[in-house]
Amino acid sequence: MTEKPSPDPTAPSAAPPAVEVDVARTGGIAGMTRRWSAQPPEAEASEWITLIDRCPWSEAGNREPMPDGFVWFIRATWSGTGPLEAELPDDEVVGAWRELVDAVRDWSRQSADPDRPSR
Repeated sequence: MTEKPSPDPTAPSAAPPAVEVDVARTGGIAGMTRRWSAQPPEAEASEWITLIDRCPWSEAGNREPMPDGFVWFIRATWSGTGPLEAELPDDEVVGAWRELVDAVRDWSRQSADPDRPSR
């Protein structure tokens, strides 16, 4: 079993964001971990919750990853709910999972770019 990477606390100590999704990909031949996070504003919360709800959380983590393959850790929280967590081998990050992961990665990249157009 792969050890889960610890969360990367990047949120300020103020009120928690309306929605927060953290993604970590670990493994591969180099065994490196990459992390992305999305903390969209309240106005976009319903779009993100729809993305989160489409993922089959109860079916996640039923298979062992391939040797030297990537493993994805996905954690989602929003106001008033406990966290949803999934651990998926790379080949299971498809469909709704892929859409959620891509949205988080895009959000994270745009947040890191100070010249990005405002959302």
